[in-house]
Amino acid sequence: MNSKPRLSTYWVTCADGLELLLQEELENLGIQKIERLPGRLIFQGTLEHAYRICMWSRLASRVLMPIHTHEIEFSHDARDVAEELYDGAMAFDWSLIFAPQSTFAIRLHTEREIKVNTQFATLRAKDGVVDSFMEAVGKRPSIDTKAPEITMYILAGKTEHTYCLDLSGDSLHKRGYRHYMTDAPIKENLAAAILHKAQLAQIQPEILLDPMCGSGTFIIESLFILTDRAPGLVRRFGFNGWNGHDHELWMSIKAEAAERHQAGLAKTLPKIYAFDADWEAVKATKKNIAAAGFENLLDQIQIEERTLADWPDFHAEGKRAFIVTNPPYGERLGEKASNRALYLGLSALLQKNFPNQTAAVIASQIEQADVLAFNEPQTLRLMNGKLPIYIRSGKIKPASVVVPFLAEWQPQQFEPIEGAVEFANRLTKNMQTLKKWAVKEGVYCLRLYDADLPDFNVAIDLYGERLHVQEYAPPKTIDPEKAKKRFNLGLQAIRAVTGLGRDAIFIKTRARQEGKNQYTKQSTASKRFIVQEGKAKVLVNLTDYLDTGLFLDHRQMRLRIAKEAKGKHFLNLYSYTSTASLHAALGGAASTTSVDLSNTYLNWSKENFVLNGLTVDHADEQHMFFSSDCFEWLKEGHEQYDLIFIDPPTFSNSKKFHGTFDVQRDHLSLLKRAMNRLTTEGTLYFSNNYRGFEMDEEILAFFDVEEISHETIGPDFKRNQKIHRAWKITHPQN
Repeated sequence: MNSKPRLSTYWVTCADGLELLLQEELENLGIQKIERLPGRLIFQGTLEHAYRICMWSRLASRVLMPIHTHEIEFSHDARDVAEELYDGAMAFDWSLIFAPQSTFAIRLHTEREIKVNTQFATLRAKDGVVDSFMEAVGKRPSIDTKAPEITMYILAGKTEHTYCLDLSGDSLHKRGYRHYMTDAPIKENLAAAILHKAQLAQIQPEILLDPMCGSGTFIIESLFILTDRAPGLVRRFGFNGWNGHDHELWMSIKAEAAERHQAGLAKTLPKIYAFDADWEAVKATKKNIAAAGFENLLDQIQIEERTLADWPDFHAEGKRAFIVTNPPYGERLGEKASNRALYLGLSALLQKNFPNQTAAVIASQIEQADVLAFNEPQTLRLMNGKLPIYIRSGKIKPASVVVPFLAEWQPQQFEPIEGAVEFANRLTKNMQTLKKWAVKEGVYCLRLYDADLPDFNVAIDLYGERLHVQEYAPPKTIDPEKAKKRFNLGLQAIRAVTGLGRDAIFIKTRARQEGKNQYTKQSTASKRFIVQEGKAKVLVNLTDYLDTGLFLDHRQMRLRIAKEAKGKHFLNLYSYTSTASLHAALGGAASTTSVDLSNTYLNWSKENFVLNGLTVDHADEQHMFFSSDCFEWLKEGHEQYDLIFIDPPTFSNSKKFHGTFDVQRDHLSLLKRAMNRLTTEGTLYFSNNYRGFEMDEEILAFFDVEEISHETIGPDFKRNQKIHRAWKITHPQN
């Protein structure tokens, strides 16, 4: 039967931020003259309209039908609300709405200004409904808060209380397929809203990818849209127990939806990829897809345990692709900084694999979304439960081709700089000499100059397209003003020779200030940049610390480890920012373990891993980080490693470390402990930069030791062969 005129007003609720999209959706269902309020739309329509929303709305939370309003004649306080709700419920004959043998539940919502004990107020409203039944028919219905046949929605306001029948029953976002959950999943209707906003249906992609699929919500909602599957096709609704329910009308709408879905299944679907680093998520996705009614399509969907660093070749060239994902943001990953690194890494992968294609990515902070390289980006802010989320969508910018700085550098023409001519000539010569090697080997970060001339006692390092200039402290015999003047001339020459502006040159000085033995920061900007080394992207800080996060003299060692690490268990002691571990991981190491006393450096390490699409703090423990003294850590464990790298400081008296560490004094004990953890056929690389270092005779006697310093020092450090020494140590193979 058709709804009565007094039942022709409907409310449709939604998550905050979805109002406009929901209005578009309702208009597409033929509904007009919609009033839009925060979290709620109101319209006048037929019962068929209400049923069609229940069946087809991908975005709505609930469909409510106001059936009774209780006006309040005077201003009230919190103590009055519960009794007003009782009086309002008593004033209506609820037996007209549902039978006394039906179970029911009440969901009470209050306007912001209303302060009330919600539990007690709900109880009094329930009493009113029950007492109304007793008065009308002499029977009372039962309460069922978990699976009621009838759900009533009451909005308590300042001037009136509105009693609604909830036609949806359970919230419409509960499609019924999500049997298995992962951490912090996205609600189904929010996932659908994101797909709608990013125009999945209009694009009709040939490739669909969710690289961090969680429990598979985006994949399933995409299947719903692409196969024209109504979200309400197989679920139960709140109107089933309502006296006014038009069964015939509903069955015709359901039959139409089933027919449309069958026709939709005949369409050609895109190649669908669903990846996650967590095997439990992969299992959950498979089970939920089956529960959603798409079990027959499982063979067509590539669902695999993969990290971002392990993407296959999608053969996407010339094809329409659509990428959507909900990265593990917020508390699921921990540090905000790590989050930023994750989004930077994801963005780089999207640029490489899917240029000019459409993507939509969820972020918990707008700053995370801001690093995504999208053209004409759009931002949608929604509430996922109580958490605000930001959805950034748009066309992916193509990756710019990055070549080593020296590849495009040519000797500059400039007026001679009086007092720095020799320095300028030397720097030019160095850059010309290094250019061919750097271009051939793809070297982006290298040393250009290292105190070659006594009057210009600086180290100049190239990081991508930026320079890091370190001034060594001048001897006390040099007039400070004279030294400062010479350094400024040097800077002028550096800019002239390289062609780089002031904003690309970062200065660190080790000169004392006002007699105090301290070092100055030339900047407090805390700017970090991404540089390339081999296959790895590395975060460097050119402002805050004397060291940048990447020791350039160990570049050849790291690249060596990358080549040797495949399938091996790798241990990195005194790991610093764990760039050696990163190279090992990208080289295919079975596992990496990094140990350092500094939590600052270990967090930096994790960012480097995440930036490269590798997982950290994961249940599979493939990549582990330990904040510990290396001696103690070696002593306490028993795991064996195939490849070990140790690059200890010359001397350390860290507050965390009881006592001191001296590389000459303590290396025997350190290496013996480390060799106990090395497999029989494994390799240990040991390095240090103590110029007077002598390897202990006992090490030479017990193990096979080969000094490989000449192999680990690159052409950019050939002038300073004592920058470090390195050894390859193995167990004797008798």
